[in-house]
Order: sequence, then C-alpha cells, then structure tokens
Amino acid sequence: MRRMEKEADLNNAADLFGEIGISKNRSAKPITVNEGDAADPSQAIDLSAMKLFNPTTRDQFVTLRETLVPLVAGQNTSKAHYGLFVQELVRSLVKDLSSEQIKKIASVVTTASNEKMKEEKASQGTKKTKAAKTKTTLNADRGVASRADTAAYEDGLEDDDFM
Repeated sequence: MRRMEKEADLNNAADLFGEIGISKNRSAKPITVNEGDAADPSQAIDLSAMKLFNPTTRDQFVTLRETLVPLVAGQNTSKAHYGLFVQELVRSLVKDLSSEQIKKIASVVTTASNEKMKEEKASQGTKKTKAAKTKTTLNADRGVASRADTAAYEDGLEDDDFM
C-alpha cells in the first residue's frame, strides 16, 4: 500500500509539473525534493530537470507562475511568517536583475499596495465618528469689539498716581 501511495504521488507530481526535460545548466546543483524518508535518495525528485522549471518562452513563465503561486500562497497567507518569507523570497529572486528591472517590479508592488489600501478603505465604509459630528468652530470677529479698550484707563490716571 505504501509503494502504491508513493507511485500515485509521483504520478500526480508528474501530471502537475509536466514532462521531465533535460536541464541545460549542468553546472547548477540539482534541486531535489524527497518524498517520505529524506535519507533515502531513491525517493528524491529532481525538480531542476523538469520542463516546468526550465522555462524559455513567455507562456512557459506564465505556466510556472500559475503553478507556483497556488502552491506557495495557498494556505500560507494567513500564517505569521508568510510576509517575511515573501519579502526574503522577492529579495532573493531580484538579486541578479538590473536596477531598471527591479524598479519596475517595485512599481508593480507599490501599485498593488495602493489598490489593497483602497479595497480596505472601501470595505471599512465611510462611517463618521462621534468626534467628527460634534466638531465645533470658533468664529472670531475682527471688528471694533475685539480691540483692547485703552482709553478708559488713561482718563483717571495722573502723572503722580502710581499705585
């Protein structure tokens, strides 16, 4: 039963990742995933040899993205360390890109952030707080009534009168 389960898992992985191709980059260390027992190398799957992980065309990169996003994000988005993971993943992914390409990626992330903030504001609604409803204003009149009346004090004082 255990052998049949492993074969079924391998068949599902093969269906998911497509046909296994030959890696053009032979100097790179193969990326392997062990099914079950990590000490048993016969159970390792070489992901770098799969055609899915060696994209060359735009459509192949789209397929790679559409495959990886649900696997990585999936149920992980609500976990505490997911945000830090994404930050470090993006940093590692853009390390070898030019500064111009990184600026474009940063612009896309900024746009996504702005859209998310608009969605969050819209979902909160436009409720006015009690403080905003009871705001009072002071209207100061700059007319004659607000000037200091100095004439009334000068009438009663003489030069000799000091306290």
